Amino acid sequence: MIDKSHIIFFCFLLCFNTMAQLELSTIVTDENIIENSIVEDLFGCNTYVSNVNFTGNPESIGMFNYIQNDNLCSGEFGLDRGILMTTGMINHALGPNNSGDSGQEWNVEYDNSFLHNYLVEHSVITPSVSLYDACVLEFDISPESFATFDFEVIFGSEEYTEWMSPYYADAFCFFVSEIDGDVDPNFDANPTNIMETGNVLNANCDITNKPISAWTVRPYSQMLNMQGMNECLYLDNQNGTFCDEIGYDGYTIPMLFNLSLYPGANYRIKIVILDGVSGGFSGLDSGVFIQKSNLTNNNQIDFTWVEPEYSSLGATVAFSNISSVTTNNTYLWDFNSDGEIDSEDPNPIYIFENTGSYNVTLQVIDNCTGLSNSVSYDVVINDALDITSVSDNSYSDILIYPNPSSDYLIISFDNLDVCDSVVLTNISGQIVYKHSVENPIHHISTHHYP
Repeated sequence: MIDKSHIIFFCFLLCFNTMAQLELSTIVTDENIIENSIVEDLFGCNTYVSNVNFTGNPESIGMFNYIQNDNLCSGEFGLDRGILMTTGMINHALGPNNSGDSGQEWNVEYDNSFLHNYLVEHSVITPSVSLYDACVLEFDISPESFATFDFEVIFGSEEYTEWMSPYYADAFCFFVSEIDGDVDPNFDANPTNIMETGNVLNANCDITNKPISAWTVRPYSQMLNMQGMNECLYLDNQNGTFCDEIGYDGYTIPMLFNLSLYPGANYRIKIVILDGVSGGFSGLDSGVFIQKSNLTNNNQIDFTWVEPEYSSLGATVAFSNISSVTTNNTYLWDFNSDGEIDSEDPNPIYIFENTGSYNVTLQVIDNCTGLSNSVSYDVVINDALDITSVSDNSYSDILIYPNPSSDYLIISFDNLDVCDSVVLTNISGQIVYKHSVENPIHHISTHHYP
């Protein structure tokens, strides 16, 4: 639920350069839009999001969509859709990159001693630096099942490369803490920044572990005679040389991070990007693009079925969906491989009118992400008369015992003329035993059959 006393409501204000590769829009909001954006674009429907709180200017947060076009952008951006948070205005993230010092100064101080001390302790800023123009998104999240999320993050800044300094470094953090209990051994009440450079899963160089900022991810600077730090994460884009559709003078590669959450645990998430200010100037923009790389709840798509029941209508089979997660999903069943949906019931019952082998497919669609998985099995329907013939009056001289059977099965024939062979099939219709009938008493060992 949205806490109406804390949430800031946005209206659909702007859409910038909709013909470009990078499309940006401010967040449209009624009562639930920010919550829905978090769920749909970051975590998925199998998590409960509540107590959403936004701090910052409405023009500093929005959504992005990106379509790669090699004719317009020589270098790949790497992300296609997600949330954009900035220290200024989201439209400054949009190219062409024809200004080296773009930015919006809101000049709003962000008084947070924990975050200030954290950045000082990790040498992102100096103690004299103040925090300004913060864009902060906070919310509680509770997963329904064990869930692991991969995020891809790009941090870009106009502070590259002439303003790289701990005296005015813009920084980004993604804090996670556990609240209302101690279920998850990886988190407690103290916020942990899971998106430090040392947590990047796809880095291909030696990494100095730091919070992400224009000071801690930087190239070598000949002008400043300064060594680089975590250079393999950096892409230079001055004058749009790498991708002119991006307005920042430099930005990182898509950095891959992971977050795993436990069922029954409650978490507080705090995502923040802010401007470190020394001397009162906070005008150069930085932004962070966040996209979920995958959404995996360890779901296994599967189904089973019981042995057919035969009648004059045909063979009735009851199917059971045994997928690991059964909420927020659509279930589509095709029982006869014709491409037509025969049922949307999670646990359907279907009547096969004819004998034969049927490839039965269950497709499960995640209604939140739109992703789908499917599984198929062959279901064999035998001749109903063959299966039921032992109970017909004409075959009353056949006796089968014990029933049920575990180790052996005996078939007794009063008249050998009624049957010349015995065939056993499993639930899928596969033949597991076949033997000719030569004696009135036929003994079958069944202990090795599942």
